[in-house]
Amino acid sequence: MLRTLALLWLMYCSVAFGQSAADTATTTGSYRLEWRRHYDLHVGLVPTGVSDDEGTLWLVTSGRGTDDALTRIHPDRTVAGTYLPTLPLDPFVWVNYLSPAVTGSKVGLLANLVSGGQQQTFEGAFFIPVGPTGLGRPVRVAGRGPQFTAMVGVGNDEFLAAGDQSPLTLLKLNSTGTVQWRHSYSGKLVLPTVSVGSSGTIYVLSQGGSYLLLQILDASGALLRLKRITGKQGMVVADAEGGCTILFTTGYGGRDNPVHMLTLDRELKQLIRIETPLDGWDGRSYALISSPRGHLIIGEIPQRDPQRQITSKIVAEVDRSGKLIWQKAISSLSTPLLASFRTGFYIVRDAFDNEGIDIEKYVESAPAQEAR
Repeated sequence: MLRTLALLWLMYCSVAFGQSAADTATTTGSYRLEWRRHYDLHVGLVPTGVSDDEGTLWLVTSGRGTDDALTRIHPDRTVAGTYLPTLPLDPFVWVNYLSPAVTGSKVGLLANLVSGGQQQTFEGAFFIPVGPTGLGRPVRVAGRGPQFTAMVGVGNDEFLAAGDQSPLTLLKLNSTGTVQWRHSYSGKLVLPTVSVGSSGTIYVLSQGGSYLLLQILDASGALLRLKRITGKQGMVVADAEGGCTILFTTGYGGRDNPVHMLTLDRELKQLIRIETPLDGWDGRSYALISSPRGHLIIGEIPQRDPQRQITSKIVAEVDRSGKLIWQKAISSLSTPLLASFRTGFYIVRDAFDNEGIDIEKYVESAPAQEAR
């Protein structure tokens, strides 16, 4: 039965991406599996983490009944350490979200703070530098106001933190947590995702209710141009050619909520738009990263097992024209994490027995100059 379903979905995805099932079955794509391992670690409802250029994986983990921590996993699959942040918190204030990021040789950790009960108040954020032997001194970078849930590296050992909930705010930080600049944009935009191009151009995609707003900023945070997109939830990644690609849904959830992929040039003119095989049943239950030949996407597909109440997932690579290169089915209770590094990527997914996670490491199957 499972084999039959897998073949059916292979045919469905091939049609959706405009490629024959026979071609898909024989395509190996840009990557090969280097190793797969099970870990007795827990990552919460949705895995959060990042990988540096050398392939070290920095993963937010939690023990049973303990606070979140940052776990370091070497490229050879060994766990190098788990670091628990110690922050100078006021009474009744706690960390509700950790977001790691890498830039050059530096790793940083953003800790978002909240207080209150059912009606929570966002109490700002701390930046924590991460060194070879553990966590450095935490630095408060924001007070009460926006909720800072995302941070990315911007090159030159600097970071960009994004927060929302009145107003949308960006912070540029150096590797020690010093704020280089702070800009606020709108109180109506929430759920920002951020990506930075090789030239320093910043792409911010936020949800504005009945639309998505894409803002293009220069390295100083000044607004260059913007574009409204009809959609509800999405994420953005900067492309090597100077534009960006967006994965988004037109609804908040439900059975008829397809996921679209849109590629724009640096002037925000549409280059490609396709409907992927992914399903936005649970909202933004998908992920997007760049690959040597185009993009990697991961998320749910519509078929479900009604007895186990789980969703099927796929990971696929598409080229810059939106054509499918390869895909594979994966099993996971929630949306897996895609964490890319210079020559490959990791898939981190929770195990069905609720006894940890499975991690797969993929590396380029051809020399980088050939793939690019």
